[in-house]
Amino acid sequence: MDGLFDFPELFIRQPGKLLAGRVSYEIFDARRRRLATATETEGRSRLQSIAGLVSGAWMLAVRTAAGEPVLTLAKRGGEWVTDLADPGGALIGRIRIEASRRQYTLLDERDQVAGEAAGNLAVNDFSVTGPGRERYARVRKTWAGLRKELLTSSDHYTVTFTGPVSPRVRTLIVMLPIVLDLARHEA
Repeated sequence: MDGLFDFPELFIRQPGKLLAGRVSYEIFDARRRRLATATETEGRSRLQSIAGLVSGAWMLAVRTAAGEPVLTLAKRGGEWVTDLADPGGALIGRIRIEASRRQYTLLDERDQVAGEAAGNLAVNDFSVTGPGRERYARVRKTWAGLRKELLTSSDHYTVTFTGPVSPRVRTLIVMLPIVLDLARHEA
């Protein structure tokens, strides 16, 4: 995990599928090299896909481009917290989803605040700051292209790091667009 996301700018792309049975996201560097893929561990039925139903619980496995496990993202139904764990199951940190879905709190493995993300009213531009209000990053939802925007619910995000940040907090920030995208589609 250390060094995997050590780039000033990263791109998170959700492949455009008309009826996706399994949620997935691809993470790229600025040269468009795929670094990792986050894929839902259990698929959904066609009926769930057609109805656009996303349950309150989900789990995604994150693997490098070579297929090596990096971490898992797990959200239990009814809870507004997503756990990030390493391949051995040890907690890396958490992302707490606030009720407005415009604010997210990044927690370290000891449940201490490691950062906060605050979004604009359109929920497409987030500023990520540290506990002392130091700027860490900017997360933006970007244009996915006419076909994707009209025919799918696939989204694209850009993460731009604006200040120094530890590798664990950097990983939380890189996973933030995935968590906020999935939280957006919950009831």
